[in-house]
Amino acid sequence: MPHERRTSDAADRELGDSARVRILRGAAHVFGRLGYAATSVEGILARAEVSRRTFYKHFRSKEDVLRVLFENSVGMLLSAVRDEERTARSARERLSASVEAYVRVQARAGPLARVLLLEQFSPDSPLAAQRDAAMAAFTALITEAIAREGRTPPDAILVHGVVAAINQIAVQMAAEYPDCDWDVKRAKTAMLRILVALDERVDPSAWPT
Repeated sequence: MPHERRTSDAADRELGDSARVRILRGAAHVFGRLGYAATSVEGILARAEVSRRTFYKHFRSKEDVLRVLFENSVGMLLSAVRDEERTARSARERLSASVEAYVRVQARAGPLARVLLLEQFSPDSPLAAQRDAAMAAFTALITEAIAREGRTPPDAILVHGVVAAINQIAVQMAAEYPDCDWDVKRAKTAMLRILVALDERVDPSAWPT
């Protein structure tokens, strides 16, 4: 009916950008509780308390919502690490603080972190492109940090391998601690041990074969 249409349109306008935030928050809760496969658009609508019409004004599908949540998560991780890298402390202190910041952002993400970490590696993952972009961003971040210290950046394939290993530790943490009460010290220590591989003073090519 015309009156009902006007009421719905007015409500949607009143929500404005906040509707998008509500959808993302609602989806984060439902994805975290049910996982990606079991989550439906209807479940997101119910949690976010928005209409289907409002949902499709902001997103094309639940896959679209998942991609945005993943991109937001990567953005927060990069920001946390960059903030620590900008400090005036020693290189070792910055590295330690950066790794801890990375771990704590993941841990604070709650059950959603587990879904995002695991889903990015699933067959035909909707996050494949975003995962590759995130890997490239973290590879560049580490390479830039090493160059700022006046050191020769290591082979890109080594940096990429280190980033992949760090990501795998996060995946393992998410699997072992599904409620995201991560063992921060354990994860941090493991990641720092892996980052030692980027120290050019350790040269395995000189080891006996």
